[in-house]
Amino acid sequence: MGSWHKLKESFWPIRCVWLRYFDVYLKNWRYGLVTTFVEPMLYLCSFGYGLGSMIGNVESNGIVVSYRQFVFAGVVAQSCLFQGFFEAAYGSFVRMYYQRIFKAMASTPITLSEVLWGELIWDATKGTLSATAVLALGVLIGDFSVLGSLICIPLCFLGALLFSSLGLWMAALSKTIEEISYPQYLIVFPMFLFCGVYFPLENLPRNIQIFASLLPLTALLSLIRTLTLDFPFHPEAMGVFIFWLVLLVLLSRDTMSRRLVK
Repeated sequence: MGSWHKLKESFWPIRCVWLRYFDVYLKNWRYGLVTTFVEPMLYLCSFGYGLGSMIGNVESNGIVVSYRQFVFAGVVAQSCLFQGFFEAAYGSFVRMYYQRIFKAMASTPITLSEVLWGELIWDATKGTLSATAVLALGVLIGDFSVLGSLICIPLCFLGALLFSSLGLWMAALSKTIEEISYPQYLIVFPMFLFCGVYFPLENLPRNIQIFASLLPLTALLSLIRTLTLDFPFHPEAMGVFIFWLVLLVLLSRDTMSRRLVK
């Protein structure tokens, strides 16, 4: 009962933090629309339609689908990665270091723990909005199943939360905003290139396949393709996904708390 009561008490402060970010988003809605929706749509048009018209069908996990379908599912996962990571990494660094918003909110009855939960949930919300737009387009043109896409939305939220946690962790470790470029080029872009967003993992050498299968984007993408394209379900992907989600959420909150408190 004590834990449940504490959870109920934390809900409203976390909601206040989320609403603060939402209000800022509404005031700059044109910028928000461009940064949230334009990028995934450009990838869809260039790869899904442009390159897809040249390639035709692809086979992965014993399933044959059009390249456009394959890429659409990949861009759903990619949206969770990019939107979640960049919003949390750069956005939270600015709010922490330059604007001092975290400390300002934590000086109110809202605790630092609640501020960080509100930050992560907002970052994950932006990633989910972007991924949902891609899912909706996939349903409208008949590439995705309706039921699978609906079930995919909460999965996308958890995926965006995972990558938001990665971004928040990197922001907490970075002394300057330029240092966020290191994980951007050494972690985020390699996942984007080698986790099966634009081509089946089976095309890669065996050693790279094994390494890629341990990365969170590969696991998320496997689950998304299972729901939207009826690809075979891989239980190990669920295990990898949950492992990274729990680990990064704990690391990000602990590291950012220690940075702000010292």
